[in-house]
Amino acid sequence: MSPSRATTTRCVTSLSRTRAVAMPPPGDAPEATCAVCLEAVTPASKASMPCCDRDTASVSLCGPCVRFICARGPGGVGRCPKCRAHVRPASSATAHDRELSREEDAPSTSYGDANEGEGEGSNAFELAVMRGTCRLCMQTKDLVDERSVCDACAYGARFTLRHECSVCAHVQRIPHPMWRYQPSAERFGNVSWACHGRCGDFTFWRVLAEDARLVPPEDAPASWGTTDAWLEGIRREMTRERGDGAGTPGTPGMPGTLAALRRLGRRVVDAAASLLRPDPTQ
Repeated sequence: MSPSRATTTRCVTSLSRTRAVAMPPPGDAPEATCAVCLEAVTPASKASMPCCDRDTASVSLCGPCVRFICARGPGGVGRCPKCRAHVRPASSATAHDRELSREEDAPSTSYGDANEGEGEGSNAFELAVMRGTCRLCMQTKDLVDERSVCDACAYGARFTLRHECSVCAHVQRIPHPMWRYQPSAERFGNVSWACHGRCGDFTFWRVLAEDARLVPPEDAPASWGTTDAWLEGIRREMTRERGDGAGTPGTPGMPGTLAALRRLGRRVVDAAASLLRPDPTQ
């Protein structure tokens, strides 16, 4: 055998061995982890998402976490923790179709009643947008609220924050998520709004530094870097409601009635604090 042919044979043999080592054996795929609670996701707990749902992904979402997020959104609509699409629990027909599809593709495995619980029923979700005219801003947009309200008006009604005018520095509350147009919390946005101050013109705005912390992290621009803080806040709230800090997001704990009472108490305190906070526009 010539030296060149022997070298070629050794290279091919070495490459074949390398490929054989690099290829994982069937059935040994890494276990998926929920991006919210950071716990293992089983076929029974995996959320069937209309946006981010790849069976081969190492980071997935579990149904209880996505339902938790949706329950706290406007009109029961939440944001996907991975792509921020508007989602909600799927209707009975859609959920049934997805479960049948998943059962056909997945191996037969028994996981008990993992999907049963308080209003859970299914881990299937659907996009929560429909095109129509918003009854508040009267513009044709994607509606996410059962009252035919677009997501911008829904967030603006819940978070009417104080903003600063880029021309006259006038401060006023704006019932619209103007933070969406800010590259960062410190910079002015690139979409105008009518100023009721000295300039009386359509100008650019930014959220006051004191109110920037009130911007919902799931709705802030990705450039703000609030995604990790949002998911961490969800984990803390789930832990608190399921055991007053003693449990973990994946374990049962506090009864639903007690958790609801505590949420109501926190909202009353927040509402009282907002009433006592001085308004510089007055």
